[in-house]
Amino acid sequence: MSAENEFSSLFATESEVGSVAGGVTLPAWQVLLVDDEPMMHTVLHFAMQDMVVEGRRLALSDASSSTEAQAALLRQPDIALILLDVVMETTDAGLRFVEYVRQILHNRKVRIVLLTGQPAYALERDVIANYEIDDYRVKSELTSDKLFTCLYSTLRTYQALHDLELKLPIEKLAMELQTANQQLTIEIADRTRAQALAGEQMHTLKEVNKRLEEAQYQLLQSEKMASIGLLASGVAHEINNPIGYVSSNLGTLESYSKGFLDIIEAYEAGADTDPQTRLARINALKESLDFNYAKGDVVALVQETTDGLNRVKSIVQSLKDFSRIETADTWAMEDVTKGIESTLSVVWNELKYKCEVRREFGEIPPVECVLSHLNQVFLNMLINAAHAIVEHGTVTIRTGCAHERVWIEIADTGKGIVPEHLTHIFDPFFTTKPVGKGTGLGLSISYGIIKKHHGEIEVESQPGHGTVFRIWLPIRQPASEEGMIPAP
Repeated sequence: MSAENEFSSLFATESEVGSVAGGVTLPAWQVLLVDDEPMMHTVLHFAMQDMVVEGRRLALSDASSSTEAQAALLRQPDIALILLDVVMETTDAGLRFVEYVRQILHNRKVRIVLLTGQPAYALERDVIANYEIDDYRVKSELTSDKLFTCLYSTLRTYQALHDLELKLPIEKLAMELQTANQQLTIEIADRTRAQALAGEQMHTLKEVNKRLEEAQYQLLQSEKMASIGLLASGVAHEINNPIGYVSSNLGTLESYSKGFLDIIEAYEAGADTDPQTRLARINALKESLDFNYAKGDVVALVQETTDGLNRVKSIVQSLKDFSRIETADTWAMEDVTKGIESTLSVVWNELKYKCEVRREFGEIPPVECVLSHLNQVFLNMLINAAHAIVEHGTVTIRTGCAHERVWIEIADTGKGIVPEHLTHIFDPFFTTKPVGKGTGLGLSISYGIIKKHHGEIEVESQPGHGTVFRIWLPIRQPASEEGMIPAP
């Protein structure tokens, strides 16, 4: 068949094609025509210009060589169909272009239809078997209907591949989401179990902590009672002295009272008694009583007795304040100086024979604390100071305020602490005292009490010259997470 007949065959009668679907303009199919014969481009344009496939028109572009086709494909990667001549600048240019598209660009979605003017059955079978093309057409046998059928099938295949390409990431995403959801479900279950376990452990920890606090509280009270026990003889002596002179004074007052009553009876003798006789009797009674001395002595005896009873009352009150066992720790704004004084009353008999106690109290505000616990700290440090003094020395108690904190300093002129012991003095059961003289818990408990008050204890010591303990306490306790002050 001549070239003219080959081209004219494209205008054979064909059925009417579809139009724009539903009145909606759809994007056109991108079709690339690759042929080195200009007439072939003209004929194909004319034959395809009004074709509509799946409601979409065709947008045609041209290339006259495989090189131009490569450039066109790079510029326009959404080309759906390539109508490709085999023989162009070389006898196999079309086949080389197919290899470029499939193997170099790895584009297996674009449809490729070979159009050849040299039909041969062996060649067609060889091309179909060895090259990734989608159709093989002989130009001389290509009618308008066949062209439309070829276009329709290849473009529909392209659309199916395009939809699949879009669908695969969605399906992959769905699978990934499903996997992630399954993993999340497992993690949620694991976390739920972990939270339940943590809840149980927290409950157990709270119970253990509660028992530990109870044990610590009992230890504190035991140490307090042990301290009072060690000081019992001294406290008894401190009480016995004022009780002794109160008892003596009461005996003297009893004697004076009898003399005064005798004089009163003489004044109240009957009217029949001779006044001179009655007066002589009264004067004799006054003289035997030493009335003028007794009259002045009564006032002094009453004052001394009152002072003695107040001293006993003070010691008893100090003991009550110090040894008070509370069912719950009561945090309040307290006068720390008052606490120091009450502690000195309890420990005084331990200090007075070997120590001169100097008070250098500064102006300090009330401190938020559990005062009975701080009293235990003061007691432990004062007893340690007394024990550190071998014969006679000085214990100085100072107080002051700085930077929203108050400080209490207890210094002694005792034998001091050797450097190797300084790092252990707050350890439980550590003591340098002889067996039976100390439990080794005093400073450990004191350290815990001060820490629970959010305070600090500092210590400075020089062997042979004495030791200084300095306590720092915040004026106000910081609130805990629950808004409550933590109990020591």
